[in-house]
Amino acid sequence: MARGQKSGGSSVNLDSFLDIMTCLVGVLVLIIILTGLDAAQIRVLIPTPMEYDTDKRPIYIEARNNQLFRVPVTELQAEVDTAMRRLSDEAVGNMDRLLILMQDLDLQYGGYMVDLSYFLMGQFGVLPLAGTEGYALRDWSLETGRDWYGSILENLDPEEEFLSFIVRDDSFEVFKVARHLAWMAEVDVGYELLSWDEPIRFGVTGLRARPM
Repeated sequence: MARGQKSGGSSVNLDSFLDIMTCLVGVLVLIIILTGLDAAQIRVLIPTPMEYDTDKRPIYIEARNNQLFRVPVTELQAEVDTAMRRLSDEAVGNMDRLLILMQDLDLQYGGYMVDLSYFLMGQFGVLPLAGTEGYALRDWSLETGRDWYGSILENLDPEEEFLSFIVRDDSFEVFKVARHLAWMAEVDVGYELLSWDEPIRFGVTGLRARPM
């Protein structure tokens, strides 16, 4: 009589499962490495306080092309007022004629040109003229009261005035340096971010800005 085969449980091949686990561990290790590299490149930004109303007068500084420019708002406002009175006299109450005259107006002052396309919204815009050079503020530790930006801070009255920055999207670095110097001088700072081709818009009946 033949001896019967010994009965036992069927064996399971775990090679495929081990291959899958090895791949998953490799992917997790890769994700951890990439996450660590990204975290090392993150910059810590100083939060800007909320806006608050103030009676202080704004001094407008534009950050563009990694340079600083002072926006002559008062002078531009006066130029707009004078031009609109002249155009209104020429139009003699004809709104269509006034709009045509406004489109043909070439008004420039202090490195800026005026855009009156927003006038019916109670605003006027200004755009920088091509080729205008500003002030290259490189190192806050080297800026003194004899330098362009340093003299603005030195002559500014913190009780009556504050700095309002118009920051183009290519010039946040120079803005941070300028803001740091303003904070060291205990000067209030406000800012607005604009794309490189967006006009700076002001109200034709008065300017209102708030520090941060």
